[in-house]
Formats: sequence, structure tokens, C-alpha cells
Amino acid sequence: MTEPRTRVLFLGSHLRSFHCLRYLLTQVPQAQLVGIVPHFSNTGVREDQRVEALAATHGVPYLTYEDIAGLDYDLGISLLFDRKLPPAIVDAPPRGFVNIHMAPLPRFRGANGVMHALLKARQDGVWTFGVTLHYIDHELDTGPIIDLIEFPIFEDDTASTLHARASDRVFELFVRNIHTLIETKGRVPAQTQEGHAYFFRRADVDHHIDLNSTPDEIYDKVRALTFTGRPKPFVEIGKYRFYLSLEP
Repeated sequence: MTEPRTRVLFLGSHLRSFHCLRYLLTQVPQAQLVGIVPHFSNTGVREDQRVEALAATHGVPYLTYEDIAGLDYDLGISLLFDRKLPPAIVDAPPRGFVNIHMAPLPRFRGANGVMHALLKARQDGVWTFGVTLHYIDHELDTGPIIDLIEFPIFEDDTASTLHARASDRVFELFVRNIHTLIETKGRVPAQTQEGHAYFFRRADVDHHIDLNSTPDEIYDKVRALTFTGRPKPFVEIGKYRFYLSLEP
């Protein structure tokens, strides 16, 4: 008798979400997608990289966030989704809800992990970054860790370059774990988070550069705030404001 497929709810419509979803739909036949829920914010992807098109092509329901409450599924997957899930959703699937977090856990919980990693690397003597696959629990980014891919932070990294390298590892992390997640009847082995943790909110960003800081502190803050398309760090001299960047 054929084993029943694992019913999956997928959250996310970022470009990395799109790539992982396409792999799930085309390379993991044991998975049955019960629905796809997009990001709340505009992800800015091209028309041919939108999860709506994938959903339509594969006959998967394209849902709103409000539709989740009435669904019956085995496993939830959050792929860079931009909303903290309430306990009622987290606890619904018997195999749990997993998430890919764009920072190493438990070191950087919350938002803007790339920026804070560059700000803290020299201070803490920790010159590594990473992306984490973990189970979601009732708090933010505190659930057990399934897998972590780490890589170095370079002295000349900016937020843009480190974010690009982290983004490139999301698909790798997804592919090397998704088959086990789908084929395992219960939850896969995961490690309770231990060790020092920073937690940052999206609002915890200060673009002002204090010229009384050391040269290393100034350099690290400028590169931590150098991100293509985002506001630049600045110094104020008298009534003038000067914007700084390490972009070419």
C-alpha cells in the first residue's frame, strides 16, 4: 500500500522562498502542498519568480494568512516569512512548524542579523555568520535547532556582501533537510538552544556615526550599515550631515 504523502503548508514569497518552493514541488514527490501563503510586505521579485505562478502551475491553493486557521496539514514551513506566528498556528501541525532564520541561532535572534553580526564581530571576537533551520515555538527565534550552515565574516564585508552570501546558503540548507523533514513521521532531531543570545528589533538601527568612536568602531558601523538601496550612515559636523558608504 502506498504511504500517504506529507501535507505541507508553505509560508513565504521572497526570491529564496520561491527557489525552495519550486524544489519542494518538483523534487519531493512525498510532499503534498495544501497551500501557499505569501509575505505581507512587497518582496519585489520578478513576475516569473512569483509564488502565485508556481501555485497555479501545480494546482496548489494560494491562500491568505487568515485562511491558515481552517487548514489540516502535517508540517508547516516558514521560508523567510515576515510575520511572527501565534501559538495556535505554531501548535497546529503534528510534525511542527519549521523556519529558516537568516542568522546563526541562538547568537542573533530577531531582525537585522547581518548588521549586528558586523557590529559585534570585533567586539566579541566572533568572525562567523550563518543561516539556521529551527522549529518554531511560542517565542521569537528560540525553538530547537535542526541545522546550521556557518561561514566566515571577512574584514572587508559590508551588510550587502554578507547578506548576499547568507542568501546563497538558504537553498542549500533547505535542500539538505527537506527530504528528512518530509519523510520522518514525527519531528526530526533538534538541539535545544544554548549559549549567549542577542535579540534585536527592526527599530534597533541607529544610522548616526559618532566621530568620538575609535577608527575600528567607525569602520565597522559604516560597513554594517552599507546595504544597497537602504539609508546610509552619516556624521554630523556643525549644521551639515555627511553620508558615508563603502559601496563602489
